[in-house]
Amino acid sequence: MKNLVYIIIGIILAESVVISDISKKLKDSFTDATEESKIKRIYRFFRSSPINPDYLYGFFIEDLIRKYVKSSKCNKVIIIFDHSTIDDRFLILKFSLKVGKRAITLWYRIFKYNEANNKDFSHIKEAIKDLYQIFKPYDYEIILLEDRFFKSIDLFKFIDDLVWKYCIRCTKDMIIKIDSKDKINKLQDIRPLKKGTKHFNNILLSAKEYNCNLVVCKAEDSEDTWYIASNMDSKRCILEYKKRFIIEEMFRDLKSKEFRMENTWSDSIVYFKNLYLCLCIAYTWMVILGADCSKNKKSKIIGTTKKIKNRVIRIYSLFSSGLKWLNKCYGSNIRKYKLKFNFILYDI
Repeated sequence: MKNLVYIIIGIILAESVVISDISKKLKDSFTDATEESKIKRIYRFFRSSPINPDYLYGFFIEDLIRKYVKSSKCNKVIIIFDHSTIDDRFLILKFSLKVGKRAITLWYRIFKYNEANNKDFSHIKEAIKDLYQIFKPYDYEIILLEDRFFKSIDLFKFIDDLVWKYCIRCTKDMIIKIDSKDKINKLQDIRPLKKGTKHFNNILLSAKEYNCNLVVCKAEDSEDTWYIASNMDSKRCILEYKKRFIIEEMFRDLKSKEFRMENTWSDSIVYFKNLYLCLCIAYTWMVILGADCSKNKKSKIIGTTKKIKNRVIRIYSLFSSGLKWLNKCYGSNIRKYKLKFNFILYDI
């Protein structure tokens, strides 16, 4: 556990997953050994099979949600799920919680890129079951967002049974029945408006004739057409679905921009799972610190806001704000700048 804490801090300070970069940022309190010994110690941590990253992260998230501070004006929780890859080495299935214009990881599983059944529906079901247990004690409206890879009538029904909401994009070849629209047999038969959306309630989707609502519109900055199935009001659906792309910002921060996860050299799934545990906690902590800065008026100290036309605008993401605040606090006089470790997440 001590190594876990130090390595997380080292990754944040180095903004890198390269062991030598992490080692250089760690102080003598980690170990007074040589630089070579420090590198070996970090390497042994990443290669350690007894660590159970999924198990540890599950407890971390349960505690985080227990202390989650939601706005009194909004009882809605947005969960976005998607796959991500690291070259042709690893596939990551991730469920993430929307926080402002960023997202933090709630649940994940890592597979070998070519592992059999790594995209099986059973993994999606396992994730949703686990998250259902985490959120069950709280009176939140849960909305799941996802792209067309996950379109499945079985998934839609599974979510219905939990009394959760969903907005999930479908492929154009899916069969559809709409009252008084006999010429429309597949989603692709619906012509989208050049501007605006078409809303359909109580349509029958696929050969299973699953009843749901549908939104059809042109994608922003693209020629693609979105066919979005949902069990919520069709007019509200499109507003929620647009939030799905927030997860792309998180992927960018982790993979190439800040933590540069793509620089991971190892093909070992044990190594990568242990590294990813550290990355998820590190990223979540930075978003927490960024949200705390915004909530408790510290943003001005680190210059993350700017006044434009008499309005205070945040010019850095919650993640970048958290990084700035940690670097401001780290090693400074504790009476001047205090670094919080309570992991209280504010809804921004």
